[in-house]
Amino acid sequence: MSTRTALLAAVGIIYAFFAASCFRLALVNSNEVTISVGEGLFTLVGAFALLTAAARGRDWALIVLVGTVPLVCWFIATPWNSGPPFLVVSLVMPVLALLSLTTARLRA
Repeated sequence: MSTRTALLAAVGIIYAFFAASCFRLALVNSNEVTISVGEGLFTLVGAFALLTAAARGRDWALIVLVGTVPLVCWFIATPWNSGPPFLVVSLVMPVLALLSLTTARLRA
């Protein structure tokens, strides 16, 4: 197993735990149901993309980029919900994927 595969899987699991905590919040706090479910769904999409990228290995950067950008858009659309720290953290994986795709294009 490569280091990249292990890191993608680890981050995918972290995303899945975060999604689960969003869904849990929706169950225990009736004031935050729609926001928590929305955030949880976008995070779950990211988790699925990261775990898929870890399993496939090939085209990992494109899979990660497409799967994690929706969460970034969610945080941009709801700045009053989680705030800038979550937006910044959610940018890490798509930016790394974009850098990888750009580097691969420049080398070709």
